[in-house]
Amino acid sequence: MGPRLALSYAPRAAKGFLPSLLLTRARAQGEAFAEQVRANTSLEPIISPMQEMRDLEVKIDLSGISTLAFTSRNGVEAFARISSRRLPAYCVGEATAARARALGFEAKVAAGTAEALKAMLPKTGVLHLHGRHVRQVLGAQHLAIYDQVALPLSDEAQSLLAAGNLNAVALFSPRSAEILAESLPEDTFTKLVLYTLSEAVAAACPAGNSVHICATPSAADMLRLLSADFPA
Repeated sequence: MGPRLALSYAPRAAKGFLPSLLLTRARAQGEAFAEQVRANTSLEPIISPMQEMRDLEVKIDLSGISTLAFTSRNGVEAFARISSRRLPAYCVGEATAARARALGFEAKVAAGTAEALKAMLPKTGVLHLHGRHVRQVLGAQHLAIYDQVALPLSDEAQSLLAAGNLNAVALFSPRSAEILAESLPEDTFTKLVLYTLSEAVAAACPAGNSVHICATPSAADMLRLLSADFPA
């Protein structure tokens, strides 16, 4: 599937009001990104997480495991809460690797996609730790250690949508895109301008939308896209 890139599009807000950006990330990550949005764009972020991460009650058997693989920082954080072991970690991107290092792992980083991560993994002794909803497992040994529980839109987000005052949506995962699509009337979704972290996220959005896709799957590139259309 080729990129569904939208033309540069920045709707004008009513006089005296900042244009609104819906942030669908988990609460802590959304609040951190919101600070960057306020500092670098003319957008006012509205945080309404589409998912809540909850640890699963699992027993992690590390017999014969010499390397861990993580495709999200949520996986890193869940493992760190469940286990005190700190095996070498291979991480999908720099944000995940940075979180792993902060929690005591020796981390190597791939180029931001599951395919790139899979290509650099050792042939044996790898355990991929991921969420219950996962797009791709990276090898024979893998385990879901957390759940991504769907959340409804906040009252503030619903009010902005109903009034037609939501100017953009930032989507960081395919599951967030799917949950958002399921929670909105069909005609509402197609009126939104969607900023997506990757091709995989864009593919999870209903067809016919105005979609921007980050050049690389990183929060920095997401911020660049937003600041280009909504300069500070």
